[in-house]
Amino acid sequence: MMSSSRRRWTAEEKLQILEEGRQSGQTISEVCRRHQIAPGQFYAWEKQARQGALVALRNGPRGPGKADPTPQPQAEIERLRDVIAEISAENLALKRGLWPSPPVAVTRPRRRP
Repeated sequence: MMSSSRRRWTAEEKLQILEEGRQSGQTISEVCRRHQIAPGQFYAWEKQARQGALVALRNGPRGPGKADPTPQPQAEIERLRDVIAEISAENLALKRGLWPSPPVAVTRPRRRP
């Protein structure tokens, strides 16, 4: 029994096979036979390439002149700092026993000895 190892195709090889498959005068089956891949694999690569192209086109050009796509939301940072300050103050008050006084319904009656 032969040991079959999986073939690894580089992105460049996949793109070359896809381009070859889309040339006029060749069927997808012929190209797949020549490269020893299943037609389903060809179409899966084609779908991945199309999705990658859509992502690249939606995101627009990239380069040194483009601003960071996720700028720091300063308002959110300030809000979170305020929340941290409030929680820290409450924690300190709890440690000192100053905040809040326990509700009447929560206190337990003393047991008789």
